[in-house]
This record gives sequence, C-alpha cells and structure tokens, in this order.
Amino acid sequence: MRYFLIVAGNAAWCRESAVQLLANRPGVMWIGEQANQKNPERMIPAGRAKQLLGREFHSAVFDAHCGFDADAFAAVSGAIKNHGYLLLLAPPLHQWPAFNDPDYQRFSVWPVAADNIKGRFLQRLSSMFAQAPGTEIILQEEDRAMTPLPSPVPCITTSTTDQQQAIDAIVHVASGHRRRPLVITADRGRGKSAALGLAAAILLNKHAHGKYHIAVTAPSMHAVETLFEHAAQALPEFDSSTGKLFTINRSLRFVTPDQLLKQHKQADILFVDEAAAIPAPLLEELLLRYKRIVFSTTVHGYEGCGRGFAIRFRETLERLTPQWRELRLSTPIRWELNDPLEQLTFDALLLNAEPPDDGAFTDFTLDQLEISSITRDVLLQDETTLRQLFGLLVLAHYRTRPFDLRYLLDGANVRILIARYRGKIAAVAVALHEGGFDDTMRSQILSGERRPRGHLAPQTLALHCAQPQALQQSFLRIMRIAVHPAIRRKGIASALLEEMISSAKGIDTLCSSFGATSELLEFWQKNSFQPLRIGLTREASSGCHSILMLHPVSDIGKQLLHQAQRRFLKQLPLLLTDSLNKLESGIFLPLLHDASHCHELSSQSKGLLRRFAAAQLPFDAVFQELVELATWAACSGNAARIDNRQQDLFFSRVLQRESIQSLATRLQLAGKREVQRSLQHAVEELLYPTTSTAMLKYL
Repeated sequence: MRYFLIVAGNAAWCRESAVQLLANRPGVMWIGEQANQKNPERMIPAGRAKQLLGREFHSAVFDAHCGFDADAFAAVSGAIKNHGYLLLLAPPLHQWPAFNDPDYQRFSVWPVAADNIKGRFLQRLSSMFAQAPGTEIILQEEDRAMTPLPSPVPCITTSTTDQQQAIDAIVHVASGHRRRPLVITADRGRGKSAALGLAAAILLNKHAHGKYHIAVTAPSMHAVETLFEHAAQALPEFDSSTGKLFTINRSLRFVTPDQLLKQHKQADILFVDEAAAIPAPLLEELLLRYKRIVFSTTVHGYEGCGRGFAIRFRETLERLTPQWRELRLSTPIRWELNDPLEQLTFDALLLNAEPPDDGAFTDFTLDQLEISSITRDVLLQDETTLRQLFGLLVLAHYRTRPFDLRYLLDGANVRILIARYRGKIAAVAVALHEGGFDDTMRSQILSGERRPRGHLAPQTLALHCAQPQALQQSFLRIMRIAVHPAIRRKGIASALLEEMISSAKGIDTLCSSFGATSELLEFWQKNSFQPLRIGLTREASSGCHSILMLHPVSDIGKQLLHQAQRRFLKQLPLLLTDSLNKLESGIFLPLLHDASHCHELSSQSKGLLRRFAAAQLPFDAVFQELVELATWAACSGNAARIDNRQQDLFFSRVLQRESIQSLATRLQLAGKREVQRSLQHAVEELLYPTTSTAMLKYL
C-alpha cells in the first residue's frame, strides 16, 4: 500500500521535519514555491503540476503552506508508487479552514480581497483528511523525534491481464480493418501509457524489414515519458532523443496535436494519450485524418475527466467511425487494489463524483422540475447534493478539474441554481457576478493600469467592443449549464435560464462566453441571447473561437446591447476578410443573422447579380454586389436557401476571400471552372430559389 502522512504545524517546522523524515528516501519530489531549498532540482511549483503526468516517485512532499492547489495535489497523489509516501505539510487541521491560503489569490474577485474568502473547501478537506483511515498525523505540539522513514522498497511491476489485453488490442488496430479506432480508459496507475509503449515496440519489431512510423501526441511531452521509457527498454537497438526513437526506416515520434494537423505528419498509426486534455475539435480532425488511431485517457484525473470525454466523444465516434471499440483498464499496476490514498484523493476532490442514476428520471416531465438557488454554505453541509451536482458538471464538460470544485465552494462571486426532479439533481447552472466598478477602478481599467480577474464580460465590452459604460453595469455571467444526460433536450436548460432572468434582481445584463459551435449558438440564440464579440483566435482549451452573448434585463442593459450589437454587425464582415478568414460558415452565418439590421438589395444590384449567374459578367465586375448579396442573405436568414456545401463555397469566396484554388482543393471541385459554376448556381438560388429548394425550408 501507499502511505499518507500529514505534518501539521508552522511552515518552517513542517519543512524541516519533512527533510528529517525523508532522509533515507532519495529522489523526493517537492511541490511548492519554497518547499525544499536544500534540493531545488527536485522541486516544482504547484502551477507546473502537469509535469507530473505519467511520472513515478517513491516519495513526494506537498507543501500546503504555499497554497493548496487542488489540481497539483491530485497529480502528485497519482505519481506515488506502491510502498511510497506522500507527505502533506499544512497548518494544524482544526486551524486550516481559517488559514489565509496563498492559493486564494487565483480566485479572489474584486471587490472581495483574498483574505476575506471563506475557507469552505479547506473546511471540507481538513475534515476528510482527519477522518481518513490509515492516515498518520504528526503535530508540532507533540514535539516528537523525527525518525527517518524506511528506505524505499523495490517495486516489481508485472503486467496485468487487462494491460495485456490492451496491448493486443492496440496491435490489432494496426493490422485489422481501417477506420476502427480504439479508446482506452483507465484511472491513474493502471499502465495505459506503458501499454502504448510496449505495443509500439511490438509493432516496430514486427516491421523490422520495412518502413513503419508511429506518431504519438498528447497535451505535452511530459505526458508520454512513461510510454517512451517502456518502448525504449524493448527497442535497445533504436537511437533515441527527446520524444523520438528511430532507425533508418522505423520511428516512434512525439508530435504536438497542432503540429500533426498543420504539418500533415504521416504515420502508419497514431497514438493519442491523455485525450481528455486535448480540445474536442482537434480530436475530431485527427480522427478524420488518420485511418488507424488509438485514444487513451484518464478516467478520474486532474488533467481532464475521461468519463465526460467518453460520453461526449462517443457521439463523434459513432458518427464518424461507428465500428470503434472501447477498452477499460481497471487493475492498478503502480499500487495495490483498493489503495487508501487513491480512494481518499477521489473522495476529497470528488474525482469520482457521479450524478444520479438514469433510473431517477423515469417518466420525467418538465412540470415536476423544481428550480431554486442554493448557497455554498448549504452545499458544504450536503455531501450528497454536492457530489450529484459536481458529477453533472464533470459529465457536461470533460475538462472539469479539482480546481473547479474549489472555485465552486470558495469563489467570491459565484451563484448556483439547481433543478431537482423528485429530490434528485437534474440540472445545475453556475454563474458569476461581474462588473459594478467604482469610478477609480473604471479609470484604472480604461487606462490599462488594472485588469481585475473574474470580470470577463464588462472588461471585454469596454476594451474590445468600445463600450466603456459596461464597466459600471452589473452582469451575471453564466459560466456552466449541465443537464443530466438522461433528460437532455427537454427544455431544462432553457427553464434554468428563464428562472435566472426572472430572479436577476439588481442585474443589468445576463451573458455567457463559450467556445462557439453551431449547436451552442443555436441554443443561446433560441433563448434570446445576442452575439456581441467573437474572439479572433481559437482557444487552446476548446479549439474554438470564444463568443460573448448578452441578454439585457434593465433599460441600460438594453441600451448597451443595442449599441454594441450595431458595432458588431458592422465589424464582423470586415473581420471575415482578415483575422476570421478561417472561421467556419456554420459559425459566422448565425452571428450575422439579424433581420432588424437587414437592408434589401436594390433592383440594380439584382440585375447585375442575375447577369453574373447567367455567366454574362465576371466575378470581379460584380464583387460589390456579391458582398451585398452575402450580407443580405446572412442577415435575413435566406442563406438557408442553399445547402451547407454551397454556403461554404459562396460565403468563403465572397466574404472571406478564399482563393479559387484553395476552394477547389478543399471542396474537391474540378478547378476554376467548376468553382465558378457553383458560385453562379448559389447566386441564382439565393436570388430566385427553385420550388424544390424553397420547399426544403418547410420539410
């Protein structure tokens, strides 16, 4: 088993005690900003905990006096090998909730200072740690001698049955039918990365007399160190360098996800490790590009939740590769079954939180839904509700991390709305209060002196949308909405929004910012939220452009929306020719749709466009009219007169200035002539839709 030891007292005493306790254990990893000055090469700050992904240690120290970073604690707890020790340095547990934790700086929000944050998370954590079976607590007040812990016990690692099954399944992907990806899920320490490395060695040895190349991708090189270590041990004749094992005709190489797509890297098979930490749009592109691919991900992990990943990505797999296969590794290799440290970490950080069973929503009807606010103090005392609520958030967004649990309990500006069905949590909405700055802060923001965290909407509107009056208004930004999978698409999320709008006392505007997809845009627009800004670059976390949408509540909120929306609708067509020239038409067409700002085409413009459609005028001669037509079609909603492929071609060419050659290649058209004919047909359909096209709108 593994051992969890809490050393409780002041910071200096705790650190010195840890040095004495671990004197016989070399290679100790220290987590904290000031943790181990005597051996700094083995120290990393909590903010760099991703470096621990896939690594192993006999012993580690987590210095909570530097701040309790929940993600970092989850990471280091999964890196301790069997018979190893994890030492937590902390204040006495009964005093810990009142401790002015340095980590509060990450989520203190103006006007609440860090030292005014309530320690709900630490209250819950200290209580669980104090009661955890097998946990030893050393108190400074005991004044006991620090006898060094025993030297590390050599760990003999052997393959488990399910790990061998994983290796066989990976090898089969390489030799079986194409377009049948494998998805491997496992908790930490189950040997999935090792299985990938061992399978890679088998495949490379199998092709010893030919060419064979394996690409490996992951959020970072650190995440696949174990994979490469196991492959290298089985391939002693291969040359090696960082992220690479190779001979003349065979190789195993690490490539970042964006490099794979930008540089069109060729590979006979692709391994995607820690897939839950890679944006879903990138995963989908990889799935389309590589015919043989293996995904693996952690089920309960600080780097992203594999359960949410499996549910959300399953839809993509079913749509694109319906013959995909899933394999779950359950037997631990790094430690023993039913390890107490693993269970404590799961419970304390809710890594194993689950929503209610599907059976709780049998015969669901919307009229039986009970929607209400819940305070964090109440939530802290109701572990069942907390677990169900957080379990829903995990399933709804597979990048949910332990940090989100801490912010949920301690964030100064958080509001939570829950929907219950027969007493069970059916849905949850989490929102943040923003804005309402005083004159001094507004002046400092506008001059560039201050950028107070946690106030995304008002600062975005003031600094990126030229609406400085937004800084004095009060916003409620909806950060997350999660609905139980068994009852999605039944109007529950809309009901939550309606309640939030009706109960928005003292709020000028409700808003939301998210990675734009067609599905999400449709939902928010259906609920009367209007777009006011779209980010010019794709977010690393989602692979999408972020978008800010507003729903005004007060009169000044309505005035803000009107002014910002007019500016947005004027700017967006211009941005499509520049920074947003790669934005998908399925995203920007709904953003441009606003009948109130739509201007009809003149008869002269229609006449010129008619001549273009009849091949009597070239593209350049009617370019201005084509832009007018594109803007009118998008704004009025008449873009629906042409199918998605025609929309892509027409709007990409006219509004985004994509070249004819690029369009022909991307849409697999036979050169300039076919692109031209397709454009002419799109113009004809937009001006005068055929009977069959027009009727499609009503079918």
